Amino acid sequence: TIRDFLETGTIRNSVNFPDTSLLDRPKDSIRFTVVNKNVTGMLAHITEAFAEANMNIIQQINHSRGPIAYNVLDCATSNEDVLSFKHIQEKITMLDGVLSSRVIYGQPGTGYARNLDGEYFV
Repeated sequence: TIRDFLETGTIRNSVNFPDTSLLDRPKDSIRFTVVNKNVTGMLAHITEAFAEANMNIIQQINHSRGPIAYNVLDCATSNEDVLSFKHIQEKITMLDGVLSSRVIYGQPGTGYARNLDGEYFV
């Protein structure tokens, strides 16, 4: 269960989070996970940030449990470097209502960021 979460963002059998699973990440894509408050309009703000960065979302899933929502999004890549993904991650993480995010690439368990009372923590 932990390996699956670190490698794919899949959540199973959690007390605080909804079960969430997305198909395998397509070739030439990068996976983002976003934890946010379950409030109206949050998903629109998140996807709008990707659109503003000119990133195409290939597939996504959004599940919620009580006050928390969890999103997994796969975006197409075109040889961008990791730094470009970190910029969009910071923008999304700092959206009002986003609690944390993660970019899944390379080594499992890397790419975590959190919004701590308006401060960006990596």
